[in-house]
Amino acid sequence: MDFIKKLLQTNQERGRASIQLTVENDFNLPDYEPDMIKLIDRKGTVRIQETRVEPDQAVVNGLLLFQALYKCTESGAICSLQGEVPFTETIHMEGIQETDQLIMHCSMEDLALSMINSRKLNIRALIDLLAIDHMEQQVELPTGMEDTSVQTLFQQQKMLQLLTQKKDICRIHSEILLPSNRPNIHKLLWQSVQLRGLDSRVRTGEIELTGELLVNILYKGEEDEKQVQCMETTVALHERIECSVCEPDTLFKLVPLQVQLEVTPTADEDGENRVLMLEGTLDFYLRVWREEELQVLEDAYSLQDELVLEREPVNLQCLLVKNDSKFKTADQLPLENQPAEILQLCASVGDVFIEDSRIVADGIEAEGILKVRMLYITASDDMPIGIAEGVIPFSRQIEAEGIRPEDPFELSAGIDQLTVILADNSQADVKAVISLDAIVFRSQNTSLISGITRHPVDLEQYEKQPGIAGYIVKTGDRLWDIAKEHHTTVSDVIAMNQLSGEHVSRGDKLLIVKQMSVPANP
Repeated sequence: MDFIKKLLQTNQERGRASIQLTVENDFNLPDYEPDMIKLIDRKGTVRIQETRVEPDQAVVNGLLLFQALYKCTESGAICSLQGEVPFTETIHMEGIQETDQLIMHCSMEDLALSMINSRKLNIRALIDLLAIDHMEQQVELPTGMEDTSVQTLFQQQKMLQLLTQKKDICRIHSEILLPSNRPNIHKLLWQSVQLRGLDSRVRTGEIELTGELLVNILYKGEEDEKQVQCMETTVALHERIECSVCEPDTLFKLVPLQVQLEVTPTADEDGENRVLMLEGTLDFYLRVWREEELQVLEDAYSLQDELVLEREPVNLQCLLVKNDSKFKTADQLPLENQPAEILQLCASVGDVFIEDSRIVADGIEAEGILKVRMLYITASDDMPIGIAEGVIPFSRQIEAEGIRPEDPFELSAGIDQLTVILADNSQADVKAVISLDAIVFRSQNTSLISGITRHPVDLEQYEKQPGIAGYIVKTGDRLWDIAKEHHTTVSDVIAMNQLSGEHVSRGDKLLIVKQMSVPANP
């Protein structure tokens, strides 16, 4: 028997796997760099170059990129170097296939640089890799019957129709001019570009990204190479991502996967190194849905034939809540074992990590840490640059009214603002605004009608049923079930008993007349 179907495109997490790996290697200084005396600071990022999906496993190729700031033998000057360490790792995930779309998240938990000798460094990093397998599938929803003689029962259901999912890249380019009171750049020693306050809004045919890029640099000036210059500035981020299916009423989730941004000194129109070229990419994973309320066929029967309904179990999702929240945190970080007076804070870098998240009553409890690193200039000629770092824990509940333990959710965190002020030479006041973005889906395990076959009615059983019957409504009874059991229609029961609608209550008395649509025995 034919019935009307609507195709529903869905995207659900099928599985995930996480591993922690140690990347370690030795790095020799280039011949043109002076010898090291002492390490001052280090900085690193992880870049995923390729993820190759194979049956039951994923092979990840990546790079550990690092910067090092050190005191060198050139009259105690500050020097820098940068390098990369390649790595390959296999993540075992049972059931994945080459056609699956795997989303890879990476973060660096710890980075350690140590001097082996004046010309060689040991680099060691602890890296977390999280692979998520998002399964895209098509579900055929029964939404009607072509045979109008069949009695049908429909249920209104809210569902998410997946319009698109994709991994893509947003390219960022900007120019930064040095202030007039700063000397020309002779050599860039250290840089940090942080993405803060990222906000995304859906428009017709596109998604708009806004935020700011906080740029910190240390460099040697042309006038006095021994004097280290520091500069901090912000660059407004305003980018548009083309998305043909986007409309103001669509729902979307944009997840940054990795941010690769760096600044490069270049000459201005006068040939002087007073311009910083800011270039890089933002890799992201985008999903766009439309929330639809559909009429789905729940049950059917016929007065002429016996209908056998074939059902297929499926898991459907609708949106429960999308909550983008922000909160403030503040603490004091001790500055221990400082060798000299701190003159100026050059840069403060922060990273947010969610260490645990769990469903609680009407919400999600998130626990994490804010890692803060500070780079500053001291009064010491022997060691003019110093660093300090600390960790601020936080716990926050995100509202999600009605959430159940089985409901899937996604949670991401970022830094909107970070302010570090030196209280004195022994401690720093840290204030931050942290964003927590959560999307919660309502998981609906149900069975859909996938086929209907007709069989002749059992006439012997049919004739045993009385032509007229009285019925007293019990708790949980629906008029549909009563009519189906007594071989009649809902409309006939309503008309016979002069009811105002389909609602009946416990104890109601109904008069039911069996329909005589079945052919008589020969």
